Amino acid sequence: MSVRHFNEPRDLAYSKQHSGLFQGKESWIDKDSGKIFAGKTQRDLFIFAMALGKSRKQKSDVKDRQANIPVQNMAERQKWAILSVALAEHNDLMCLKDENPLYKEAERYAEEGLKILQSHVDKWGSSYPKYLEAELKDILQKSKSNIE
Repeated sequence: MSVRHFNEPRDLAYSKQHSGLFQGKESWIDKDSGKIFAGKTQRDLFIFAMALGKSRKQKSDVKDRQANIPVQNMAERQKWAILSVALAEHNDLMCLKDENPLYKEAERYAEEGLKILQSHVDKWGSSYPKYLEAELKDILQKSKSNIE
């Protein structure tokens, strides 16, 4: 079933300072890079960074926008991940009438998430996935206890 989206932007953006994480032989997503996101897409990295920024409740403006992630190429689940962040933020379904500002908000969370990721990779290096796994388990435990 296809979902109709309202005023979706053409592309998602990240700041020019992060372009090396998304593009080129030294990028985090290059399949031969050996980095944590090797073989993943720009969309995957963006969604992960956005989720990290949101979970930390940190966002910042995107400077020197590099609009290189086509929204039309995103899977529906990726679009809804972005929209769910907006729904949690606005707590109002009517915000879905105009999705463009919601995607801009996601860019702000991703911007900060990329800064957090970069600092973690700099700090933990190749053991960052183990740190991340422990942090995710902690988040799941807290979520579980909040449900019960």
